[in-house]
Amino acid sequence: MTTNYSAIQFAAMPDLPASVEPGLPHDSPAARRISGGARLPELDGARGLAALSVVIAHYFGEVDHALYGFEFGWMGIDLFFVLSGFLIGSIIMERKDSPNFLAVFYAKRSLRILPVYALILTATLGFIQLKAPEPWIANTLPAATYATFTQNIAMAWLGDRGSLWLLPTWTLAVEEQFYLAVPLLMMLISARALLPAILAGIGLCLLTRTALYLVGSDFPSRLLLVSNGHILLIGVLAAYIQHHDVRIPQLVLRLVPLASIVVFDAIILMAQVHVFLALLAPLFASYILLAARGWPRLGFLRARWLRALGTISYCLYLVHQPISGMMHGLILNGVPDIATMPQVLVTFGAIVVSVAIATVSYFLLERPFLRFARTISYADALPRGEGPDPQPLSADELH
Repeated sequence: MTTNYSAIQFAAMPDLPASVEPGLPHDSPAARRISGGARLPELDGARGLAALSVVIAHYFGEVDHALYGFEFGWMGIDLFFVLSGFLIGSIIMERKDSPNFLAVFYAKRSLRILPVYALILTATLGFIQLKAPEPWIANTLPAATYATFTQNIAMAWLGDRGSLWLLPTWTLAVEEQFYLAVPLLMMLISARALLPAILAGIGLCLLTRTALYLVGSDFPSRLLLVSNGHILLIGVLAAYIQHHDVRIPQLVLRLVPLASIVVFDAIILMAQVHVFLALLAPLFASYILLAARGWPRLGFLRARWLRALGTISYCLYLVHQPISGMMHGLILNGVPDIATMPQVLVTFGAIVVSVAIATVSYFLLERPFLRFARTISYADALPRGEGPDPQPLSADELH
C-alpha cells in the first residue's frame, strides 16, 4: 500500500484588526517588520486554505476507499514549509543583531508549540495505551521520539511510520530541527554571504533528497530535514528578497507560478517520483511575495472564514487524525474509511469535533500563552522614530 505523508504543522495567526504598527506610515521600515507585528492577511487565509486541504485529503483521499483526485494534502506541506521559511527567515533577519535574540526566539517558539503539542500527545498516547490491543489501534513509535521531536528520524531509520494518528507530527519534527539549526547558521554567516548560502542550501538539500530516492531510501528522502530543507529555504529566500527590497517585476513573480506548474506537470507525468514535488515551492514563494506587495487577485484569501480556519490550524493539524481514528474505532469498531454511509457520517462528525476542539484550544490554551509571549521582548534598539513593538500579537509569537 502506498504511504502518504501529507500533514500540516504550521501554527495559526489570529484574525487581527491591524495590518501594520499603529501610527506608522504603511511604507515605513517599521511597518514592514514581520517580527514587529506586520500583518499579511492573505497569508493567514492561505494557511486556512492549506489546513482545509490537508484535512480533506486525510479524510477523503488517503483512506482505503478514497475519492479519486483527493490526494492533494502534500501541497499543504509545501505551502506551510514555504510560509514557515518566509516568516522565520524574516524574523531572523530583522532581529538577529539583538543581544538576546536566541533566548527570546526560542522562548517564543516554545510557548507557541509546546503546550498544545504536549497536551495532545499525552492524550493520544494515553488513549492508545488504554485501548490497545484493539484491532483499530496501530502501534506507535517509542514515546521518547515524539517527546524529543525525533520521530521523523526514527521513521526514516526504522522504515516505520508508526501510528497514523501521530504521523502528521513528522513535519513538526522537521520544523523544530529547522528552528534549532537555521537561526544559528544565519547569525554566523556574513550579510554578503547570506544569499549565496541560501541558494547553496537549496541546491544541497534538493540533491540530498534526489540521491536518497535514487539509492532506494524512500522514507529518508521524504521525512528528514536535509530532504525537506530546500522547501523551507525557498521561503527564507522569499524573506531575503522582501527584507532587502529586491526589485523583482510583478510580471516575473506572476510567471514563476506558471513555469512551476508547467515544469511540474511535465516531469510528474513522465517520472512519477515524489522528488519533483518541491517544484511547486517557487510558486508558493512567488505568491507570498505578491501578497506582500498587495496583488489584488489574492484578495479572496482575506475571507474571514479562511482566516478563522488559519487561526485554529495548529491544533486542528495535531488533533484531526486522532479524533478521526478514535471516533471510527469507538463508534464503528474500525479504521477511518468512507466506503459506507455510517463511515461517511462519522467522518463528517470528526471534522466538526476536530474544529470544535481546535477552537476551544485556541481560546482557552493557546491565546493565554501567546499573550504571555508578548511580555518577552527583543532587546535591540530600533532606529529613531520607529518606536517599540506594537500591542497586537506579533508574527513571531503566533507563527
